[in-house]
Amino acid sequence: MRFSTILVAVDINDPVHGRAAIARAASVAGNEAKICILYVRYYLPSRYSELLVGDFDQDEQNEAFAMLKQWATEAGLPESQVEIMTRRGPVRDEVLTIAERTKADLIVIGSHQPSISSRLLGSNASAIVHHSPVSVLVVRALDSH
Repeated sequence: MRFSTILVAVDINDPVHGRAAIARAASVAGNEAKICILYVRYYLPSRYSELLVGDFDQDEQNEAFAMLKQWATEAGLPESQVEIMTRRGPVRDEVLTIAERTKADLIVIGSHQPSISSRLLGSNASAIVHHSPVSVLVVRALDSH
């Protein structure tokens, strides 16, 4: 099956699975599909935003862009094939919104092995899989230590 747009949702705080998800998306995409790499930053209620120092939001976003660009380069993706974006909000909602907006026909997410707590409470990966209108590929890195 050929994909035209692949959305890769990653967490920069989990580089092992983030890199693995981008690498898998690159292998699925070949030279044809557009790859959108998305990092959903922690949701901050508006009452907290006024407590943040100066350019915190912009600095955080710039750091995320730099890291995601590096991971895309490591996966051998040319800049012309990649769009990098960050959002702030609930992970599931933001991933599904961006998937719809970009007309993604595949979502790739990196995920760790489920723990007892995530089995009971649910995880972002599980929520995306259960609510996505398109196929979702969950990537688990071989070296998760």
